[in-house]
Amino acid sequence: MRNNRILKITVIVAILVVIAYFFYSLILEWNSSTIEKAKNQERQVWQEQAATLKGEIADLEEKIKELKGQKVPHEKLEEVFGKEPSPFSLEGGSMTFEDIESQIVAFFAYLDEKGYVKKNKLTGSTYSQYELSVIQLSANRPIIAGETENLYNLLYNVAHFYRVLGKERLFLVRDILNNESDIIESVMKIFYMWYTYENGSAEGIKGIPSLRVLYDYAGFFLTTLGGKSYLLRRDSKIRILTTYYCVIILDRANDSKLNSNGIDIRPYIKTTLDDIASHVGLIDQREYLRELESLKVKYRIF
Repeated sequence: MRNNRILKITVIVAILVVIAYFFYSLILEWNSSTIEKAKNQERQVWQEQAATLKGEIADLEEKIKELKGQKVPHEKLEEVFGKEPSPFSLEGGSMTFEDIESQIVAFFAYLDEKGYVKKNKLTGSTYSQYELSVIQLSANRPIIAGETENLYNLLYNVAHFYRVLGKERLFLVRDILNNESDIIESVMKIFYMWYTYENGSAEGIKGIPSLRVLYDYAGFFLTTLGGKSYLLRRDSKIRILTTYYCVIILDRANDSKLNSNGIDIRPYIKTTLDDIASHVGLIDQREYLRELESLKVKYRIF
């Protein structure tokens, strides 16, 4: 009897051990599975975060490259415009009309040294070609109101610069824009200062278009299909800066009661402000934004 009882106890203990081991194995397997699943989830989260960080790093590297590519070397500006005065500033008021003219002269002398005129099978100096272009563009302005009334008007605007300037001179402009893109922002600023100098020194000088002509071309670029198509073929910096100066000229035209086409400046202020705020690499970005913010106040844009 005693041996039977011992045997039964032994069997029961063995069974309990087997059951305990079975449940232990299940728990261990479940725990291992849970841990592995957690590890996989954590690994996936880290991989996603790593991919996001790589993307952000790539974006930053591209922005740094863009900034480096668009930053104008000080030596290049001195080569083009001379050493004094510097820097160019629309708000500083330190530049006289003679200062501005001397830098315009220096700029055209720089272009002559590059041989752009001869390369495009033209004659004379770069300034003579520029002056002739201003005369022709002033005498043959694009259609602002009624561009879409018929196909002729639309084609007239689309082919405006080619028709007025001719192929060779248009290629001359293209080469300058492409090859001198690193200084184009400074060039556009100094020309705007030359065109709009406040004390009347610019009036009647050859090569300086009237405010009426500037207004017509501002309206062309801002409001017409032909003008917009030209800007869309340029790089973003030239397009944005051209639009900015068109807005500034339109504001001057409003002040001078020259807005004969009744162009509403308000939507262009808003879109240009957004474009400039989001563009990387503009030297005077803050200055442009301040000017546009002041126009928002002036025209009650909220």
